[in-house]
Amino acid sequence: MGVEMDSVIRYISILELLPIAPKPSLSTKDILEKLEHKGFSVNPRSLQRDLVALAKYYPIICNDKVRPHRWRFSEDYKGSFAAMDVSSAVSTILVNEYLLSIMPASLLSQLSPQLNRAKSFLQSHSDSTYFNWLEKVKIVPDGKVLMPAQIESGVWATVCEAIMSNKALDVEYYSRSRDKVHLGVFHPYGLIIRKSATYVLGSYNDYENVWQYALHRFRSVKLSSSDFRPNPSFSLQCYIDDGEPGFKYSDESLHLVALIDKGLAKRLEETKLSDTQTILETDSEEWLLLRAVIPDDRDMRSWLLSQGASLIVREPVSLRDELLEEVASIQALSISLNGLGLKIK
Repeated sequence: MGVEMDSVIRYISILELLPIAPKPSLSTKDILEKLEHKGFSVNPRSLQRDLVALAKYYPIICNDKVRPHRWRFSEDYKGSFAAMDVSSAVSTILVNEYLLSIMPASLLSQLSPQLNRAKSFLQSHSDSTYFNWLEKVKIVPDGKVLMPAQIESGVWATVCEAIMSNKALDVEYYSRSRDKVHLGVFHPYGLIIRKSATYVLGSYNDYENVWQYALHRFRSVKLSSSDFRPNPSFSLQCYIDDGEPGFKYSDESLHLVALIDKGLAKRLEETKLSDTQTILETDSEEWLLLRAVIPDDRDMRSWLLSQGASLIVREPVSLRDELLEEVASIQALSISLNGLGLKIK
């Protein structure tokens, strides 16, 4: 390897060793030892010159009030270089584990460099501190999460580019309700990842209303020569706060009063249903009274139903009756369809 290339590789290695503030800085001696461990032969004076030279191009802070000097990136550093530590490595892999349940593998593959770096860091330690750590930390979703819908990586990249650069798209979109493919010009305004599906928010052709379109139902997308139509009145956060059409039943909150068993009560004491939650004792040793102000949306109803016999809604009466009707409907269907068999072709 030539002298110049060797210097470049050494510079990169130095940058990869430096932590980002507020993490503790590294002393010149520490950096020197880590470089020697990687196979570099460099003396303290040369390393000092390297660090001073790199500080001209990167936001590197030197604490020259102590001996030996200590070095790190400034807190606002956003580059790809920086030291990987245990916390960062574990967090990176856990984020990937979590995203596996809601994003297609084709999209997550774009995070492979960061993920591989985190795994390499943990595997590079010869001591037993981080041995088999993957077997010691797991993410378990609360409730059943469907496998993520498959999205072509090219579709994802093009849609993201259009959203970020305010460009229209020529699309072919499959409408599940009409069972047909529509062609047209789409004006995208934002993305929502909801559990195992990703939705694009935007307007279609000359329509100004903003609707959700499932990203996995786009058959093809390409940047359009048509002008992008901005929507200054649209805010993604307001759209979410307003409950997303089809998910929110009303703008009014519900004042929930329900009986809950002791097991559910213990869980809700640790992970509250809302900030207004209170749990009170009753005449029964087995049941407690839950009070909470909750949103009137589909997610909340699904959660209430998922608790089964551990939660009995008392108020609002309308909500109680609605849930009881749902349970009765399931029971009636189960009985009526009991003898249903497979269709013989």
